[in-house]
Amino acid sequence: MPSPALSSQPTTTAYIPTLDGWRTIAVFAVMLCHDSLHRLGPLSTAWFQDHGQLGVDIFFSLSGLLICSRLLTEEDAQGYLSRRNFYLRRAFRILPPAILFLATLLLLKAMVHLPVDLPEVIASLFFTRNYTSTFTHFQTLYPLYTSHFWSLAVEEHFYLLLPTLLVVTPKKYRAAALLTLAAAVSLHRIVPNSWLSFHTDIRLDALLVPAALAVLIRTSVFRQRLSNVLRHAAILPAILLLLITTGELPRTTGLLVAWLTPLLILATVLHPQSWFSRLLESAPLRFLGRISYSLYLWQQFFLITHFGANTARLGLLQAFPLNWVMTFTCALLSFYLVERPLIRLAHCLAPNVPQNQLAGEPQAQIPA
Repeated sequence: MPSPALSSQPTTTAYIPTLDGWRTIAVFAVMLCHDSLHRLGPLSTAWFQDHGQLGVDIFFSLSGLLICSRLLTEEDAQGYLSRRNFYLRRAFRILPPAILFLATLLLLKAMVHLPVDLPEVIASLFFTRNYTSTFTHFQTLYPLYTSHFWSLAVEEHFYLLLPTLLVVTPKKYRAAALLTLAAAVSLHRIVPNSWLSFHTDIRLDALLVPAALAVLIRTSVFRQRLSNVLRHAAILPAILLLLITTGELPRTTGLLVAWLTPLLILATVLHPQSWFSRLLESAPLRFLGRISYSLYLWQQFFLITHFGANTARLGLLQAFPLNWVMTFTCALLSFYLVERPLIRLAHCLAPNVPQNQLAGEPQAQIPA
C-alpha cells in the first residue's frame, strides 16, 4: 500500500519528488492489473494484468525507506525515538481514509447488496485481513472489496515492529539486525509450504531490506559507494523484468524483487539528474503520487473487471471508462476532505522534525 506524502509541504522543509513518481508507477500498476484488458493498436495492458501486483512491492520499498529514515532523523534531532508520536501520526494518516472506505462498503451492502460481510470489514479495520483470507467463514464467497487490505496489514505490522526494533537494538547493529530478519523471511518465503503470499511472515522482507538500506545510507562512505554502484545499475530493471515476465525462477523471483527494488528507488534518489529521475519528478506524476493512497483504496471498489466481475452491483459505474472517473473522483474527495486536514492535525499533535537524511544531506526531507 502507498506510504503517502503530504501534498502541501511546510515552507521550512523540502522533499524528494522522485518518490512521488514511484508511487504513481506503483498505484497505476495495481489499477491496470485490476481493470479489464485494454488495447491500443499493438499495445495492451496484458503485462500489467499478469504482473501489476508488483506495484505493491514498490509501495513496500518506499515505506521501508521512508519510515525508517524518518524515525532515525527524529532520533538524531531529539536524542530519542518517540514511538508515541510515530504511532499517532500513522493512525491519523492511515485510519480515517480506510474507515471511510469500509463504512461506504457497509452502506452499499445495505443499499445494493454489495457482497461484503462484517467479519471481513472488521478484519480489515484491525489489519488482520492478510490472515483471515485463509478462513472462508470469516468473509464472503468473493471477498474482493476488502482484499487489498492485505497490504495495509503487512505495512501496519511493520510499523509495529520497526520502532521497537530500533529502540532495543544498539545503533551499530541495527542494519545487521534488519538484514538478518529480512534474510530469515526470504528463506521462509521460498520453502515449499510458503504459498500464502499475503502473509506478513512471507512479505516482510520487502520492507526490512529498504529499512536496512535507510540505516546504512546515513554513513557517507556507504552512501558514496552505493551511489557509484547504482550509477551503472541500469541492468537491474532489465534483469527484474526478464525474471518477472518469463517466470524462470518462480520461487526466488519474489525474493529478488524484495531485495532489488529498493536499489532501483535509491538509484533515482541518489542520481536525480538522470532522465528517469526527471520524468518521475514531473508535475503530473508528483500529483498522482500524492493521492496514491486514496487511489489505492478506492480503485478496489470500481476496477473489478479482472478479478471480481461477478461482484458488480453498480452497473456502468464499475465499467470502463466511468470506473476510472469514479476512482479519481472518490480519491480526490478523500484526499482533500479527509486526508489532508487530518494529516495536518496529526502533525500539530505530534510534529515531525523538519529534516530527513535519506539522500544524505539534511535538506532532503521525505514526508511520510
